[in-house]
Amino acid sequence: MKKITLLEIKEAMRDSRFRNNLPPELQDDVKKYLKNPKCKCNLPIYLRIMKECKKQIKEYFPGRAIIDPNEEINKIAQNNWTVINCHIDQLAARLKKLPTGRKQLAITRYEDQVTVVINELNAVW
Repeated sequence: MKKITLLEIKEAMRDSRFRNNLPPELQDDVKKYLKNPKCKCNLPIYLRIMKECKKQIKEYFPGRAIIDPNEEINKIAQNNWTVINCHIDQLAARLKKLPTGRKQLAITRYEDQVTVVINELNAVW
């Protein structure tokens, strides 16, 4: 069975039918969302919807299971570190070997030696 994650809630918030079906106590959060829908600061709104609006979510996504939002947050917060120490001429080839996806990089160089610290991000934000 396919699961409903924070990403699905984020996409559902774009639909006025979903937003209008939310309870009145969440309408202030919906107004904040509408002011800046692409902001990552909306994460608490998505979490609140997942915790408090299970009925509305099940109506909008029939036949799908709702995951625990705390479990999703823990998955997003995981760090997958990789460190590369090499000569500057080897760096491009070493970086191309990394799997695709979002990453955070910290790079330092001393003469011709380079150290790159890479954190692979699991989030799709």
